[in-house]
Amino acid sequence: MPTPTLFKFSDIEHRLVELEPGGTYIKPWVNTKVSESMAGGVNFLNNVSVPWNLEVDEIIFVKEGNFRLIADGEPYQCAPGDVLYMPKGMDVKYECDEKCVIFYAVYPVDWKQQLGITEVPGIDPEDM
Repeated sequence: MPTPTLFKFSDIEHRLVELEPGGTYIKPWVNTKVSESMAGGVNFLNNVSVPWNLEVDEIIFVKEGNFRLIADGEPYQCAPGDVLYMPKGMDVKYECDEKCVIFYAVYPVDWKQQLGITEVPGIDPEDM
């Protein structure tokens, strides 16, 4: 039977401190090694706009800073504590004007493999 897996924010927090303007860092904690159904992790952004074609259902929780999602041209401004749900099939941009930290959860867990995606901006190659 599977057991809980604990991930420590303190293990990756240095990546936020080191993140240069225009940068993003994604740490996918829950992936196919951990779950058979869903994925999730943390995304650090610093004064950046990252365009993406959203091919999964996604939930974002804003932990720190102000996060903005542009979805099909419509802006959604999110502050710490806000939760945002996005259905798959949208053209989006993940944006912030300063540093921000978001937690994301997506379904399905193997979306990258299903779509043949081998690179995602900000993810270390070892986490692909």
